[in-house]
Amino acid sequence: MKNRYIAALLAFFLGGLGVHKFYLGKWTGIFYLALCWTYIPSIIALVEAILYLVNGEETFNEKYNKKAMENSYKNVTYDPTPSNQNVSSSNDDISIVCPKCGHVNEAGSNFCESCGQKL
Repeated sequence: MKNRYIAALLAFFLGGLGVHKFYLGKWTGIFYLALCWTYIPSIIALVEAILYLVNGEETFNEKYNKKAMENSYKNVTYDPTPSNQNVSSSNDDISIVCPKCGHVNEAGSNFCESCGQKL
């Protein structure tokens, strides 16, 4: 998963060379590199850095982390156990079921090991 803050920092400091585009997996970074002597890519990268920071996390993930999010959803299996109940394998070992994805987590977990949802 790509981080929007890292992309913004790369765009701000090394955007004239297109480093942020290469980080995001976009081939258009080649144009930034080829035209770096004109300072135009630097100006565009500055605007992109601001946009990465201003736009929300969901917008960034939808645009740049779509494949990573699709792959994470493929690994999720359906658990028919109701999500508001705890699953117990023995009397002293209680596991917590994530309400978002249904993953069974270890006792005492604060976040789901699969999707990161707060338990």
